[in-house]
This record gives sequence, structure tokens and C-alpha cells, in this order.
Amino acid sequence: MKPGERPAPGSTEAELWYGMDQAEKQIRDSPLRVTDPELNRYVQDVLCKVTADYCKDLRLYIIDVPVFNASMAPNGVVLVFSGALLRMQDEAELALVLGHEFAHYRQRHSLQSWDKAKDTTAFLATFGVLTWVGGAGLAGGIAQLAGLANMMQFSRDNEREADTIGFDIATRLGYDPQAGVRVWTRMQNEEKANVRAKHSPVFASHPKTAERLEDMTAAAAAYRGEFKTNQQQFDAATEPYLQKWLEAELSRRMYDTSIQVIRDLRAGARPELEGIYDFYQGEALRRRNKGDDRTQAEALYVRAVGNAHAPAEAWREYGFALERNGQPADALHNLRIYLTKKPDADDRLFIEQDIARLETRL
Repeated sequence: MKPGERPAPGSTEAELWYGMDQAEKQIRDSPLRVTDPELNRYVQDVLCKVTADYCKDLRLYIIDVPVFNASMAPNGVVLVFSGALLRMQDEAELALVLGHEFAHYRQRHSLQSWDKAKDTTAFLATFGVLTWVGGAGLAGGIAQLAGLANMMQFSRDNEREADTIGFDIATRLGYDPQAGVRVWTRMQNEEKANVRAKHSPVFASHPKTAERLEDMTAAAAAYRGEFKTNQQQFDAATEPYLQKWLEAELSRRMYDTSIQVIRDLRAGARPELEGIYDFYQGEALRRRNKGDDRTQAEALYVRAVGNAHAPAEAWREYGFALERNGQPADALHNLRIYLTKKPDADDRLFIEQDIARLETRL
């Protein structure tokens, strides 16, 4: 596909574009669309670096869904799910993922599977029907595009080609060649932690994660020198959403994978973010509540409150843990800190009642 190119009327490609154009109309007004101008401007800038002359043909939509997913439809619709942004740690990783999706777009991989897919019952079920993607219920245009992406699974050869092209684009732009190694190492860790689908990779139609990681490692080994990650720029754009995205991750109730995701993110985090990750990993363990999860969660709350940048809720949960352990004075102290740090807390009335009850025990 060349920049500015459109399908001939009545062609197979025109059929594909029509369905996606209809879906896009709904996506524009979807309540799941993230409209923050700063975040959109940042991701759009990286998208334009990756796609160069094609950028003017693309429309970016950041979607507030806590699963790893990104796609680039033939009509130029680019979807990036918040769960993907959470799992990335720098701009080099974002560029690599966008480069992979751009390769599918530029090479017209969708057309290679459209004729086969459109004659199946899956095609009839795609439009106007809820589509379940990675445990997230989606409706409307997002479901249509996500459903089409799932239905038209690219061949493994297509995926390998997209991996190669995406890697080449990112490295030519000066991005760290190790970005793919980092992404697929974390994906492999998450996949192994998923007890619900032990034998199902994150993307079933893609090459096995171990194979992709091996390929990325071999490709990156050929590069020497200094490369950019632009981590500061990535952090500035995404950190305002970090806690919201972590809470959304826990809302999936897939605690085994969430614990692994957060552990991996914390391993590469700056010190000021460690308290945030400690708290949410503790929350994942507390909510899972298996074996010694509560004991591990309490240890993470202790570590979190030692970091001034931890969420206020870390002091609340630590206070509750101290009360359970028979330490009312320390529990009272931490609950008061929570209300000081978050005076407009939704649960302020309940916490004040807890404080009053604890005061009577001293």
C-alpha cells in the first residue's frame, strides 16, 4: 500500500474498508475512548515517526481497556489499548509495537485473509455483536474492529514479517534494539502465569512467544552502540494514568497474571514509582487471597509506605493489616495518615468511624 492510496470501488478491499468505516463512526463517540490531548499527542507523534509518509492516512484512538492489544486497520484506524501502554516501559517499546502493526497495514496482510474469513459464520457474528477480547467485554465499533482482527488471524509468516519490519523501522529510527527482547520477555512471563490458559499464547495466531523472543534476541545481538529509549518522554505522557491503569488491571480479576505483570514492571521502575507498584502488587495478592497471599501483601504495604510517592491507599491497607495483627495504635496512626494524604477520600466517613472505634481501644 502506498501513502494516500484507497481501494477501487467494488473491490474486496473496499468491502473491508466499508465495515471498518462504519465501526470508526462508533469509536469516535465511544465512552472507552481516551480523549486526553497530551497522551494522544504523544502517541500520535511516535506513530508518525514510525509511519512517516503514511501518518496523514491514519487516525489514532486510545481505548481504555486493560488488555495488551494494538491494531492498525486497512482503512487507517489505529487502536491502542490502555493495557498495552501499561505493559510498555519506554518509547522504544511503543515504537516497536506500532512498527509491527504498521507492517501489517503497509503489507496489506488483512486482504490475504479477508476472502477466506468473510464466507464464515464468524463474519456474520462480527458486526453488532459483543466481542470478548482478553477477558474484556467490548461493544460497538471497538468490538467490530477487534472482532475482525481476531477473525482474520494473520498467518505466522505474516506475523514474522511484521516482527522483522517493525524491528527494522524502530532501529532505523535509533530506538533501542533490546526493546523487543524486553516486551516479549514480559509477555512470556505473563503467559506462563496465566493459569486459565496454560497452553495458549497471548496472541494465538502469532508465532509462539518463546520463538519471537528468540528471534528478537538474535536480531538485537547484531547491534552495538548507543540507542535511545526516550523513557522520560514516555513516562511524562503515561504516568498520570498509571494508577488508573493498574486499578483497571486488577478489575480483570486475573490476579495470577496481574501479579506477574506488576512484578515485571516494578523490576524496571524508577525509585519514585516503586511504592506504586508495591501497593498494587500487594492489592493483587490481597484480592487473590490464596495461601500466604495476605502475609505477602502486608509485607508489600510496609515497603510501599516507606516510599513517599506511594498511593494514599497504601497507608489505609497497612492500617487495616496492623489492626488485624493486634496493633491498634499503629493502625490508628496509618489511617490518620491516609486521610491526611487524601482528605477528599470517598470512604472518609467509614475511615473516620474506624478511627473512632480504634481510639476507644487505646
